[in-house]
Amino acid sequence: MQTPMRLSRREERLISVWQSLGDKTRFKIFKLLLSKKEYCVSEIADKVGISTSAASQHFRIFELVGLVDKKRYGQMVCYGLKKDDPLVQELVKCAKG
Repeated sequence: MQTPMRLSRREERLISVWQSLGDKTRFKIFKLLLSKKEYCVSEIADKVGISTSAASQHFRIFELVGLVDKKRYGQMVCYGLKKDDPLVQELVKCAKG
């Protein structure tokens, strides 16, 4: 009997990232993040047409898979893509076409 194929940590992360971007709203948010250094949660919520709490949940998923950096400005929370991450760089190339 053969041993089952194992995935590397990078491959596991890639799967998680693809799953996160498979949601239409999260993909829209990702595309918006391409156009600006960072967005605050309330700005994204307005642009995408969702509640601030829903936008926060989408960003939480992006944080979990390592796509974004988070910055706090008092009460405001803002996010930007991790531009120095090689996987994010590849995703940016793909999304820009």
